[in-house]
Amino acid sequence: MTARIETPVRFAMRRYLLTLSLGFGGPVLAGDDTGAINAYRHAHGLPAVRLDGRLSAVALKQARAMASTGTVSHSAGGNFAARVAPLRKSRAAENIGAGFIEFAEMLKQWEDSSGHRANLLMPGARRVGVASADNPKSPYRKFWAMVITD
Repeated sequence: MTARIETPVRFAMRRYLLTLSLGFGGPVLAGDDTGAINAYRHAHGLPAVRLDGRLSAVALKQARAMASTGTVSHSAGGNFAARVAPLRKSRAAENIGAGFIEFAEMLKQWEDSSGHRANLLMPGARRVGVASADNPKSPYRKFWAMVITD
């Protein structure tokens, strides 16, 4: 029997795939979101980001604005640049989406989209906030927003 040494990239990918296969059943905790994002970043050779309450508040405002209007739009909660200006960051990006109940499903869609993937893999990113809001009357049912900054 030979021993198999697991590289950090292989470990992160295995952890990421395990996260996807298990799902999150029940309410998603902010740390679960950040952990899944960090596993994806780590698998691509990038450092982890930390959960930031101010970014989560910005993401929540956006998710609620989309849920209340039933639209998936970066402008639903106002101009993005204006929404993040008080944070005083030199780089910021936002991913939005809807129609996925579990964060793992939303994350997979972002990974499969070149623009959203670029935001997830933003070089120099240090902080992230993720939030969701429900609208059971909308065909989407759940709206997601993620804000990532340096």
